[in-house]
Amino acid sequence: RRVRGTQKTDMITLTLAMKQRNTDQLESLFWRVSDPRSQEYGQYRSLREITKLIQPDVQTVKDVFSWLDHYNAIPHCSFVRSLDFLNCRLEVGVAEQMLETKFSYFKHATEPDSVILRATQEYTVPEKVAKCLDFIGGVHRLPNVKSKLKIKEVRPLPDNLEDFRYGVHPDTLRKRYNVTDHVGKNSNNSMATAQFLKQYFSPADLKEFMNHFGKGFPHLTEITHEIGPNSGKTGLEANLDVQYIMSLGANISTTFWSTGGLHEKQEPFLEWMLDLNNNETIPYIFSVSYGDHERTLSPEYMRRINVEFMKIGLRGVSVLFASGDDGAGCHRFEDESYTFEPDFPSSSPYVTTVGGTMFTSIFSDVNEKGNDISGGGFSNIFSMPKYQMETVAGYLNDSTIKLPDSKYYNSSNRAYPDVSAMSDDFWIIINRLLMNVAGTSAATPTVAGMIALANDARLDAGKPVLGFLNPFIYQNPGIFFDVTLGPPSQACWLDDLEGYPLSEGWDPVTGFGTPDYRRLIQAAMQYY
Repeated sequence: RRVRGTQKTDMITLTLAMKQRNTDQLESLFWRVSDPRSQEYGQYRSLREITKLIQPDVQTVKDVFSWLDHYNAIPHCSFVRSLDFLNCRLEVGVAEQMLETKFSYFKHATEPDSVILRATQEYTVPEKVAKCLDFIGGVHRLPNVKSKLKIKEVRPLPDNLEDFRYGVHPDTLRKRYNVTDHVGKNSNNSMATAQFLKQYFSPADLKEFMNHFGKGFPHLTEITHEIGPNSGKTGLEANLDVQYIMSLGANISTTFWSTGGLHEKQEPFLEWMLDLNNNETIPYIFSVSYGDHERTLSPEYMRRINVEFMKIGLRGVSVLFASGDDGAGCHRFEDESYTFEPDFPSSSPYVTTVGGTMFTSIFSDVNEKGNDISGGGFSNIFSMPKYQMETVAGYLNDSTIKLPDSKYYNSSNRAYPDVSAMSDDFWIIINRLLMNVAGTSAATPTVAGMIALANDARLDAGKPVLGFLNPFIYQNPGIFFDVTLGPPSQACWLDDLEGYPLSEGWDPVTGFGTPDYRRLIQAAMQYY
């Protein structure tokens, strides 16, 4: 809600997403280096090479700079290294003139510390300038500030956790997914967790967690690199991500990549994208638990973000996103009709999306079933990529599966998730307390850590890392434990409308299922 107006001298950051050249060539290259069947598999490109391919043409830059110069804004603007984003730090009075709009401060209804500066009406730029831009960040988009991670239990940290067997912890996952005592060994390997919205991890909690739960395997007890702020209240998401990616991908150099909180006035996800474009060397894997409903985002924004994902993949980086914790989702229209609600970036064809499972019984750590909160379904925006067409058609055409009415989703579009992992009863340590949490945010660093181990084996053999994972995943469905048990995913429960049912093979609840590390390594090592 709007809380107050602005002073003309208040400062705002605007991000101009400049029109790129050769995006068709970029996508063609992306698919070729990402497909294990391609002769160019693994032949990744540097940021400098990608910049040379896609940077805006001279006339685009001239037209934008001419517009900025009219408001004496050029001295306050700077390019990222890839030369396709322009960040401008301006007085609000200048920004209002440039965009022919008004700005105010808005406060989140349930997060009183979340105050952000945004426009109160549509903005306008000259037609000549509009043709040069995909969008302007920092004007309208209100970030999603809510973590959906569910807290199930909190208890004091006991002096001895040797016999602590209830729930899920690193040994549980390493046993279930056949990771056993495997750890990273290659000094050139790397992985990261990306955090937003003032999510900070506690180094003391990480050390405590590893001392208690990491006794069965060699491990690191400290983050290798920190990028961005990490000073503030300890966050559940941040502690969970760090503690579990470093437990499954044990002994591998780990970066905690944090973008500024909401007080920075910028969309944090976009800020992370800019950071990646400003760094020549970035980690090989990112585990990300962040998303929003497709419906709330402009198609232009999402399409440009997809181009950014392609740029990241072309650099050999795997990006894994949690699929969300709303099942199929549910959006109710004003006329009381409703439809399923896909999330983004989960629905992007250019990322790997991770759903959630749980053990079939609290007394068993052998069999898994689908977690009905596991986000999944079909995009309303992006067409289905070739790598999954045959697989998803098998699910949709299976006469033994009772699908929801087709009016609730678009079955011709990108389907997700791609894979899954345990997402329930995870123990983390936070502020020296044991906390039991649930959500696909737990599954994502689990899978990311195992992929990091596969990268480690490939690097040791002189091979490139796996990069964008989905072509590899869909060409190797046998590397997963198929999860067929469990209820359909959640949907519009007020109307007794269920989501998608599980099935043999791929389904929109668990993807292909959960990774078997031994088979994952065998498959990963068969390609150059």
